[in-house]
Amino acid sequence: MQINLSSTSYLLEKNNNWNYLHTLKSIKFSKYGDIFSLEKSDNISTNINLIFLSDIINFETAKKYIVEQKKINHILKKIKTNLAINQKPIIVGVSSYVYNNIIESAQNLNIYKKLKFFFLEQLYKLTEKNKNLYIFDIDEIFSLHGIEKCFDNRNYYLSRCRISSLGIEIIAKSLKKLINRINQPNKKVLLLDCDNTLWGGVIAEDGISKIRIGDEGEGLAFFEFQKAIKKLKNQGVIIILVSKNVKEDVIKVIKEHRSMILKEKDISAFKINWLDKSKNIQDISKELNLNMDSFVFWDDNPIEREKVRMRLKNVEVIEPDADVSNWSKQLLEYDKFSKFSITKNDYKRTKQYQIRHKFLTDKKDHKNEIDYLKSIKIKLKIVKINSGNIDRAVQMCQRTNQFNLSNKRYNHDDIANLNKRDKCFMIYMKDMYGDHGIISLVCLKFKPEKILLLDTFLMSCRVLGRYAENWILSEILSVAKKKKINKIIAEFIPSKKNDVAKNFLIENNFKKILIKNKTKFKSLYSNKKTELFLYDSKEKVKYLKVYA
Repeated sequence: MQINLSSTSYLLEKNNNWNYLHTLKSIKFSKYGDIFSLEKSDNISTNINLIFLSDIINFETAKKYIVEQKKINHILKKIKTNLAINQKPIIVGVSSYVYNNIIESAQNLNIYKKLKFFFLEQLYKLTEKNKNLYIFDIDEIFSLHGIEKCFDNRNYYLSRCRISSLGIEIIAKSLKKLINRINQPNKKVLLLDCDNTLWGGVIAEDGISKIRIGDEGEGLAFFEFQKAIKKLKNQGVIIILVSKNVKEDVIKVIKEHRSMILKEKDISAFKINWLDKSKNIQDISKELNLNMDSFVFWDDNPIEREKVRMRLKNVEVIEPDADVSNWSKQLLEYDKFSKFSITKNDYKRTKQYQIRHKFLTDKKDHKNEIDYLKSIKIKLKIVKINSGNIDRAVQMCQRTNQFNLSNKRYNHDDIANLNKRDKCFMIYMKDMYGDHGIISLVCLKFKPEKILLLDTFLMSCRVLGRYAENWILSEILSVAKKKKINKIIAEFIPSKKNDVAKNFLIENNFKKILIKNKTKFKSLYSNKKTELFLYDSKEKVKYLKVYA
């Protein structure tokens, strides 16, 4: 895969510091000044445009605001055009920095500032409507390293390159980090120790009155660390305590210590006992139906960290800073938790996993599964996709890995177009445990051969165990019957994580289409890994009595 990189400035493409970005993808540099080049090839993963306003605005005529504004509007128009024809991520980096000796020669500094803010304001407005547009503030990144060190007059006069070798290094590293955030799935779960992690001291030895958390000294550092944890929780990160301790002691601290930021309602599950922590983490993974590669482990004890690293290769283990006063900054700067947008569902996630934990515990206590599921009064309904909820549809497409037949990562335009041309809908669920919100997305394609193609069928793993997927299948059958379609074909694209989705097909008597029949259904194969499963619409869907 390749990055397409263009700029108003020459970028010294042979500078070794670009290697920081080359390690991620190969880079295709556009011709000098050609900031509007756009690659649409499938081989291009990201288009990057770096814009230095010093290359665009004429400081000698800056007082002619209308003239200079037209130049900026021309750039904005080109960006809009690129967004309209390309759904791959587009990163626009902006620098408005100018040297003092140049800015002093401008006839009207206020006009320049007005132009700069106009450009940035219009760019950020574009991000509201275009989810594949990302703004990269070059000056803000440079300011952390000394902005004047990142620009180089000598480079500019020799080769029309605005930035220094240090500036190239910082841009390359920052773009690599940003592209990783765009392309890699977010981590979902933060696993935390308690003693000397959430507070200073050991509760069993020091007692609740002597542990260190509060408004001064080391206690303030732990207080700020908990504030950072709470902030992540409010953005949808699942918080789980994994500690070798007495559970009652930990609960007492959470409930009674006046300086505790984290409360019981902020924590989705407790694994507080004297078992090995890697065993507890494996149990949590099974109980909450979450893959361990979505887990991040934070523990002050280096021995515990090393045990988890050795035994659970997919769990990311954080190496905390030696100084606890840096922990809150370290946690908030950990970019694998970061999101570009937060949906209403993210704010509910802690409660939803608390519900799942209780549901599984209660389910184990009942001998008759069907009677129990009937008793919790599960209600499901179809939700039409609209501008108000399409963010949730996209989020599920991007993040759902286990119960996901095809793992197609559709964006807003993809889903909107599918919904117009064929049929897409989501599913809402609630039961006696609470409101689960929107838990599933289905995309159906009507094929001319009287085939209903199940293009996308995904469901949140936190509601598995209720046979909601069977109810959804019955609704898909209803769509087929209304269209007088007898053949339903599910497209399954295997991954490392979606065996549960394939098992659903097999358990419901979907029959795999053999390779020898591949030619007959050639148009339905979206890639080399595709497996097609045929369903006879006369089959009876299992477990529907739960919803009778």
